[in-house]
Amino acid sequence: MRNNYHRLSLLVALCSCYSLLAPVRSQQIETIPASPSYHTLYERNLDLLCRADKPIDQCNVRLPGPSTETLDVTANVLPSGVKRIGDFSRGECGVRLATFTNERIGKFVCIVTIDGQQFESAIELRKRVPPRPTELKIAKATALIDGGLRANQLLKARCISRNGLPVANLTWLLDGKPIDGSALKPAQITTEEQQDGTRLETIQQEVHLYVTPAENGQTLECVTNHPAFKPELRNSFLLNIKFPPEEIPHIHIDELPASGSATINITIHANPKPFTRWTVNGRHIKEGESADIYQAYIPRPTSTKGEYRVLLKNNDCSMERPSLFTLEATNALGTQTYVIKAVRVDANEVEPGRNDDYYTDDSNGSTFWLISVWTFFCSVIATRLL
Repeated sequence: MRNNYHRLSLLVALCSCYSLLAPVRSQQIETIPASPSYHTLYERNLDLLCRADKPIDQCNVRLPGPSTETLDVTANVLPSGVKRIGDFSRGECGVRLATFTNERIGKFVCIVTIDGQQFESAIELRKRVPPRPTELKIAKATALIDGGLRANQLLKARCISRNGLPVANLTWLLDGKPIDGSALKPAQITTEEQQDGTRLETIQQEVHLYVTPAENGQTLECVTNHPAFKPELRNSFLLNIKFPPEEIPHIHIDELPASGSATINITIHANPKPFTRWTVNGRHIKEGESADIYQAYIPRPTSTKGEYRVLLKNNDCSMERPSLFTLEATNALGTQTYVIKAVRVDANEVEPGRNDDYYTDDSNGSTFWLISVWTFFCSVIATRLL
C-alpha cells in the first residue's frame, strides 16, 4: 500500500514538471478572406478581418502600401478611407477599405493581444486580372481529311488560358461529361512578370483521346473558370470523324410478300455520306434511279450523326420475289458491300441475326423522296499547334 502511494506521488510530480516545461499552445488566428485574396481595382468596401476563438484585448494592424506603420485599431487611429470593423468580445478585429487601389496591393497584417499574449496573422492582397481569351488547339500531327478528322487515331488537343491572376482552372468535357483522368496530361503553369511588376500566370493542359466512329458528332470542350468570368468560358471543338461505310454482317429480312409492294430498309454508318448502288437479279440500280419494278432511294440521314437509311422498293412483288440483294456503299474513304438475305420465318420463330428494322411494308404506296438534299457537314477550323 505504501509503495502504491509513492508511485502515485512520483506520477503527480512528473506531470507537474511536464506542465511547467510544455510550451503554451499557440492561438489560431483565422483570416477572412483567406490568403492570398484577389480583387479588382477600385473594388469598394473590401473587408479584411482577423478572428480568434477568444475575446481580443487589443488589435494593431499594418496596411498594405508605402507605409509600414503599425496602427492601433483599438484607438481608431486609422487613415482616411479605412474603417474599423469586428467585435473584440467575439474575437474579431479588422478594417474595411473604402476602395481597393494599386497602393493597397501587398500584405495586410493584424497583431492581436489575447490574455497578455500577442498573435499575428496576414492576408496577401493581389490584383485580379482576367486572362486572355482561352485557346483550344489540336496537334499538327492530327490527320485531317475532307474538313474532318480521320477515324481511329490519337487526337491531341491543348487548352491554354494566358496571363491571368489568379491562375484559371481548366476542365475538359466530352459531350457534356467529364473526360476520364487517364486521358488528361498534368496541367502546366508558368509565370510572366509584366512591366508594372505584376506577375501573371498562364495555364495549359493537353488531352489525348483515341477517336473512333463512335465519337462522331460529339463535342470536345475546354471550360475555363476564373473569378473574372461569370459564367465560365467554354471553347468547343466538334468531332467530325471521317470513316468509310462500316461492315454489317449477316443481314436477314423476312421474305417478300406474294403480292403488293415492299421496301428493303437498311441502316448504315459512314461519314461522309456514301453513294449507294443496289444489285438485284443482275440489275444494277443506282440511288435515285429506277429499273423495272425497283426504285432505289438516295440515303436519308437519321437523327444520329453518320447514320443513313437506304431503301429499295419493289413495286410489284407478284412479278418477282428475290431472296438475295446486294448493296454497295462508297465514300471518299472506302467501299463496303452488304449482302441481304430474305428468309422465311414462322410466326412463332425468331431468325438468328434478324433485325426487323431492315424490312418495312410499303403497301400503301407512300415513298421517300427520290431527289436528295445533300447536307454539307460544316468542318471545324482546326488551329494547329506551333
